[in-house]
Amino acid sequence: MNPVPKERVEQVRDTIRAVLGGKASDIFLGRIDAILAEWASGKITAAQACKKVQKLVSLFIGEDLAKEIANRCSPMVKKESAGG
Repeated sequence: MNPVPKERVEQVRDTIRAVLGGKASDIFLGRIDAILAEWASGKITAAQACKKVQKLVSLFIGEDLAKEIANRCSPMVKKESAGG
């Protein structure tokens, strides 16, 4: 897997933070950033990163927000899968 452009990672990070609003601690957001860093470095795919984030949010914050993150990240995952 290839590294991901920083702009794309930032777009996903901003989307996740917008969905979570003030519901997540800095420690929790740091865990999400670590998952996104794995994606950025090419260790995991966008789909894998979004799935990990979704599971983390579902477990610790709420399933409704996890589903919203999945819905908002879906176009970005599809874009990567299409090679764009």
